[in-house]
Amino acid sequence: MADLLVSSPNSSASTVTANEPAILQKISSKDYNLAIWKRSLAMNYAGLLDSNIENVRVTVPASDPETMLRSEMDQCGFPKSAASAFLIEDILDLCELFGKTVHYPKIEIRVELVTGNSCWKFHSDYVEIRLITTYIGRGTQWIDQYDIDRISDGLEPLDINELEPGDVGLFKGKLNNNQPVIHRSPPIDGSGEKRLLLVLNPVKD
Repeated sequence: MADLLVSSPNSSASTVTANEPAILQKISSKDYNLAIWKRSLAMNYAGLLDSNIENVRVTVPASDPETMLRSEMDQCGFPKSAASAFLIEDILDLCELFGKTVHYPKIEIRVELVTGNSCWKFHSDYVEIRLITTYIGRGTQWIDQYDIDRISDGLEPLDINELEPGDVGLFKGKLNNNQPVIHRSPPIDGSGEKRLLLVLNPVKD
């Protein structure tokens, strides 16, 4: 596996990173609470911001997400463009990868346009596992155990990690183990920045 990197040994559960999608399978190990596939985006999605798009939130069968996803994105104003086509295909590919990892019958797909400080405080998610990737703007931030201890003492973190656009992260949440990833959306309020991101959650029923 190329470019394998592990975060600070201060954590009892660490981050594992590589430039191949197979790295995401490492999330099944108790040694890791965050697996990151480093990748470059194949498309510039900035043109989607010129359209009046709305946030997408739809639960789809893990075995066949395409029909419901395309219908929902049409209803939410995503244009008939190359960028939309690439986005949909990428989401479908990530749904397939996610399904192989979590083995749940359904997947919740969220495509969110963020223009302010959404979830800007460090927190963990009330899920077993969550996939996050950013297509436009800055990526999700997280901290290691040293800085988790600092913010628990009311101090500011010293070293904030951040996903690059295109990176795919599998984040363990509170329902998975006692070492969920402590993360946040980067604060962008007042900067004029916009972010377009994808979130995939497993759904049991």
